[in-house]
Amino acid sequence: MLPLWITLGLALALLVLGIVVYRRFARPSSGRDDRYTPERLLTPEQVHMLDYLRDTFPHQVVLPNMSLRDMLSVRRSNNHRRAQERLHDHKVDFVVCGEDGRPQFAFDIEQFHLSNAKAKAHQLKLKNRILKTAGVRFLFLKDSIHRMPSPADFRAQLNLAALPQPKAKGEQTESVRQQLDSKLSQYDQLYPTTGFRDSDVMGMSSLMGLDEEEADRIARQRPPSARVRGH
Repeated sequence: MLPLWITLGLALALLVLGIVVYRRFARPSSGRDDRYTPERLLTPEQVHMLDYLRDTFPHQVVLPNMSLRDMLSVRRSNNHRRAQERLHDHKVDFVVCGEDGRPQFAFDIEQFHLSNAKAKAHQLKLKNRILKTAGVRFLFLKDSIHRMPSPADFRAQLNLAALPQPKAKGEQTESVRQQLDSKLSQYDQLYPTTGFRDSDVMGMSSLMGLDEEEADRIARQRPPSARVRGH
């Protein structure tokens, strides 16, 4: 048998341990001893690009690091749940909102992927397709503002590349039955679900290469209410 003093010592140690565990887990912490540290929301390069985009869109809202689930909603789908899940899988580096507060342009800073390049390219095409069906033009930005055109030239070319947008839910006046019985909307006729071709994300070279003929074609497709106003 253990000596009495050893038994008492073990019992005391267990008692102290029990009190510590009880205080740690059984009683909620007041938070007075908690301390926090700020985390970086944007890299220095993103800060500079955000300033550049705000110079490009001085009268519009520009937001960084936006998830597609916070920008879009499912308008129509054969599998609404899966379509909603796809929105959770993607985000963009920057979003520019129109006068009505809805997203109009989305941007990612250009990156070159050495690993899983094929899979990442597929995800970019999928993200581009999702945004395109919502009338949000998705483009790549250069990795430095020093490689970007002037804000005025950039904005002028973006005006040519803007996409028509489907009506917001609150703007739809037809009944549910009428919507089900009607044909595809004007926007869906421009970008039909069947035979949709996944196009590459527009880069700066393609954007700056848009000419007047291409601008006229896009303008004819775009209803007057959806055209971008220059500032």
